[in-house]
Amino acid sequence: MNGSQLLQRIDILSRERGIDKNLIIDHLEKAMIQAAQKRFDAKGDFTLTIDRETGEMRAFEDDQPVSLETLGRIVANVAKQVFVQGLKETERDQVFDEFAGRAHTLASGTVLREERGMVIVSLGRAEAILPREEQLPGEIYRAGAVVRAYVLKVEKKGQRVRIVLSRTHGNFVRELFKQEIPEVADGLIEIKGIVREPGRRTKIAVAALDPRIDPVGSCVGMRGSRITKVTDELGGEKIDIIPWAEDPAQFIENSLKPARVLRISYDRFRERARVVVSQDQLPLAIGKAGQNVRLSARLTRYKIDVMSEENAVQARAKGSEELQRLIDAGALDDFMRETFLDNHLDSLAVLAAQTPEILLEAFIENRLEAPAAEKLVSVANELLNEEQKRERDDIIRAREEAERRAAEEAENLARAEAEAAAAAGMPPAVPGDGSAAG
Repeated sequence: MNGSQLLQRIDILSRERGIDKNLIIDHLEKAMIQAAQKRFDAKGDFTLTIDRETGEMRAFEDDQPVSLETLGRIVANVAKQVFVQGLKETERDQVFDEFAGRAHTLASGTVLREERGMVIVSLGRAEAILPREEQLPGEIYRAGAVVRAYVLKVEKKGQRVRIVLSRTHGNFVRELFKQEIPEVADGLIEIKGIVREPGRRTKIAVAALDPRIDPVGSCVGMRGSRITKVTDELGGEKIDIIPWAEDPAQFIENSLKPARVLRISYDRFRERARVVVSQDQLPLAIGKAGQNVRLSARLTRYKIDVMSEENAVQARAKGSEELQRLIDAGALDDFMRETFLDNHLDSLAVLAAQTPEILLEAFIENRLEAPAAEKLVSVANELLNEEQKRERDDIIRAREEAERRAAEEAENLARAEAEAAAAAGMPPAVPGDGSAAG
């Protein structure tokens, strides 16, 4: 092969692979050098160049010309292997650079085939996988069909780039909203949270930065025109668009819609929100197999107990009877019993799980005194049966675990702030010197 033929082959390869011609020549030079060094057992400074204009090869060892005509077939095969490997690495790096910037966005591709439950999707220069666990339940992916998905991960795996797609991730819905709803794409409407049970139901909380914009109405569109495009893409998955609220009680109430809520209160001793609805609204609030309240709890990040008005009355009556034992023991009076019931402190097990300090803080306005708080906890523990003791221990463990997680989060936040300050060249904040916010 003469020089001009070599350049023609390189030009064809460049167009086919989408790789710069000079980069291909660089790889060819390196491959030839590596192969020729072994052939000639070169001990000096061995160089080989390919003229970019003529394609002529020249080899030198310590500035002395070396003939390449005697390389032979074995050396040519070695050079070919090195050259092909170098091209694959270059292609991998180029594909990775291209798709790494597209991670966490939407991508459209063509279904190629299915392998062991995974769907292989062509994205042009690269192939991606849609794992079984990232597929919507019941969807069928036929070869040649166009599919949209969320680019979950882009990573290098040996000589290949591994691109993982998802149609079940919450951010898939987020990106669809950005595509179909201009106000979301422009940042006029902010998505505060998304929770999904893929293929069944999604709850999404939205808020408008401009008070003149109706965030829910804008997302739904005229006669549902906008949201319909999203639900069609999700195979008919139901989407609840919820107005976000800064007040937790209002946010919880919004999240349980279309159920109508009578009242919401927070049980600080069990770390749960208690929601009371009318009997006819109870199935709607809970949802099929508990789906509605389960998604609401995930969206608001509150544990939620939903009960009917009748059940709430019965629960208060049962709590009143249980606290009567404290009154009989001389540790509680009728007035404090009603106060306890109003604050959901309606169980001996829950009371026994508290510390006197927690009670004093909770009922500071009722002027509960330390000796009385200590007596309440002590007597409550004495009155527990075995089942109530297990309930008490569960509450204590849950509280300790929550405190441990909060301490870890605070420590991680402090470490991140210190690292950010160090990166910015600022001295670390010293507690107590007024240089850090509380």
